[in-house]
Amino acid sequence: MDPNVMEAKVVVSSCGHDGTFGATDVKRLKSIGMIDSVPGMRALDMNTAEDAIVRHTREVVPGMIVTGMEVAEIDGAPRMGLTFGAIMISGQKAAHLALRALGQPNALDGSCTESKSTQPEFILASAESEEIVDA
Repeated sequence: MDPNVMEAKVVVSSCGHDGTFGATDVKRLKSIGMIDSVPGMRALDMNTAEDAIVRHTREVVPGMIVTGMEVAEIDGAPRMGLTFGAIMISGQKAAHLALRALGQPNALDGSCTESKSTQPEFILASAESEEIVDA
């Protein structure tokens, strides 16, 4: 079967746990030499992992943002367990990183304006700010 091809200016990768279909994007980046290593996630440590996943959600190569458990795979961070709060906040941060990569208003650079449809706590949870308490 021929592959289906899609193009995008920005990709948000949240493939998650290692395995047959997990962390495929970062493993592919390693195999083509765009990143140095994918050490895989460490043992469960929710207290450490929650903060690490949000803090390290980022654009790993131009146009590719990693979020959620894919961050743990690429950084060798602890797995998160069943709390999942940071996965949601990591996803929000990834959305704002994608907006920034596309040159759109976002909470990370302060260019996002609040509207009736935007809840301020979601914007603040995604932003890097002194006012934000770690997860």
